[in-house]
Amino acid sequence: MLIVTAKVKLQEGKAEEFIEAVRVMQAKVLNDPGAIQYNLHRSTTDPNEFLFYERYEDEDAFDYHLSTDHLKALAAVIDPLMEVPGEFGNWTEVL
Repeated sequence: MLIVTAKVKLQEGKAEEFIEAVRVMQAKVLNDPGAIQYNLHRSTTDPNEFLFYERYEDEDAFDYHLSTDHLKALAAVIDPLMEVPGEFGNWTEVL
């Protein structure tokens, strides 16, 4: 099991556009082989800060996700909305 997180800080006033783009992407990702979970969370203290929480069966499933056209399309939409580059992390379950 591979857990992937991505923390994203958006420019002021871009949150709704960002959320809609991710909403469209979520259904596509969940159809990818080996994708288990793809959720977006919003900070309770900063309405322009978001956290992706994703689960994949393994590294191969995540590598597939990275290669998809729908991820490239999402990046093209959301990258210009970001205030700073995202912070990414890969994790494995311990308990």
